[in-house]
Amino acid sequence: MDITNINDVKGLKQNFSAVFDTPQGLEVMDFLEKSCGWYDSVFDPNNADRTLINAGRREVLATIKTFLKHPPEHIVALAQQKENYDA
Repeated sequence: MDITNINDVKGLKQNFSAVFDTPQGLEVMDFLEKSCGWYDSVFDPNNADRTLINAGRREVLATIKTFLKHPPEHIVALAQQKENYDA
């Protein structure tokens, strides 16, 4: 799966929508938001490792939400920006 490839992104976006755009999917999303600390700070002043874990959880959920909200072209552009930034 290459999220800089528009065809891969279109297929994955379709799959995310099939899963999360249902009553059951909305319930799962609610659970993920709570368990991943979507509405909480990721910072733990007493534990740097916990801060990194919290940020990772949120990043996974943010990726799912990005696929649900944005068109494939925008997702590809974001992935390409990240690729260029990480290089």
